Amino acid sequence: MQKTLSLIIACITTLNVMTQPYIDPLNIRYTRAFHNKNNSATPFSHLYIGPDLPFKMKKNKLVVLSPFYDRWNIDSGSNKNYLPAVSSIGLALSAIFPVDKDHWSLTVTAIPRFNSEGLKLQNSFQMGGLLLASYKKRETLKYKFGVYVNNEFFGLFVMPLVGIDWKIDARNNLFGILPGRLTFEHQLSDHFYTGGTFRAITNTYRLYNGDFIRIQDNQLSAYLDYYATKHIVFSTEAGYGIFRSLQSGTYRSKKYHTDYNWGDGLFIKLCTSYRIRL
Repeated sequence: MQKTLSLIIACITTLNVMTQPYIDPLNIRYTRAFHNKNNSATPFSHLYIGPDLPFKMKKNKLVVLSPFYDRWNIDSGSNKNYLPAVSSIGLALSAIFPVDKDHWSLTVTAIPRFNSEGLKLQNSFQMGGLLLASYKKRETLKYKFGVYVNNEFFGLFVMPLVGIDWKIDARNNLFGILPGRLTFEHQLSDHFYTGGTFRAITNTYRLYNGDFIRIQDNQLSAYLDYYATKHIVFSTEAGYGIFRSLQSGTYRSKKYHTDYNWGDGLFIKLCTSYRIRL
């Protein structure tokens, strides 16, 4: 069961598709970004709530239900109509099953969701999914290959995926799937883990006026996890967002009529999880 669980896909909502040496049946994250020294970065806050719930089936198959909710609040200064709060609600449904006895397994995921200003359901539906093959070279090392597809509001979005799940030694892990996320984890003690993470975020949300807004952020950060108990984890993370992009456009058009000033800058992230290490 534990070996199978290590194939779980997490953080699917913003192409944060990854595998990891643990599963979070409950995860709450809050991010706060700040002005930079030139005041060219637009502050924002981001809330994410998303459990991953695995169910073992017959013949070593695994089904994972991952409902999620997220909300972006981007500081638009005095013009609140320019950059409204946008939210997403959806469900990632994954089926994970072995292809052969020793090396290959396959993950198929469907991701229906609603992305919009004010969680307006009309005209805000997106359908996405991914196909991910995992090759186990040895018990401590797996490679991942696949593709992610989503029906974004600017058109069809297709992204190839490549990843790794590597238990380097008893205290160190490297895991993730790019371009979504890559994490290095080091165990300091029974209660503390630390490391570094890269995340790439891409998402679109439908606005009341019929347009859409596209959010892109690339986050480099360091983190510290504190295990208050065996399963209750509190995390702090600090980092820098680079090559940020915030644009609005007309539905089903890849041309953008507004490019907002969303400069690079610092952020902090706070997280609480109920976690099961594998």
